[in-house]
Amino acid sequence: ADRSSAAKVAAGLQGSVAEATGSPNANYVVQKIITVLTPQEVPFVAEELQGAGPALACDEYGCRIYCRLLEHAAEDESTVRLLDSALAEVDVLLTHPFGHHVVEGVLEHGLARQRGEIISALRKGLVRAAYSRPGAYVLEKEFLYSS
Repeated sequence: ADRSSAAKVAAGLQGSVAEATGSPNANYVVQKIITVLTPQEVPFVAEELQGAGPALACDEYGCRIYCRLLEHAAEDESTVRLLDSALAEVDVLLTHPFGHHVVEGVLEHGLARQRGEIISALRKGLVRAAYSRPGAYVLEKEFLYSS
């Protein structure tokens, strides 16, 4: 998608981002908007998801939106707030079948203080994380990206 087309589609989605994020098809449109346009061009994307918090990070489709935001706008103020809200439940995300993708994305692309929150949670719940498949994936990513 070119920038002009993506901007037109994004404008049409304004006010419906949360609903689109939960759709098995429309979530791909939201992901493409995030990858093609800058956060300054579509500031409403992360802002419209603010109320969803950790529940969206644990959603089969919502976790994908978090991951794209991390890959393309990790330092954007709205994205940071959205992730901070989700990380309030980092213990749940660590071992959740979909939430762990968000935690892995933060380890790879997130702010240093956000990575620190995850590492702290892993230290407290290392055994629980290691014995769950999603938690083991997070541990693997932590070893890969820790400095």
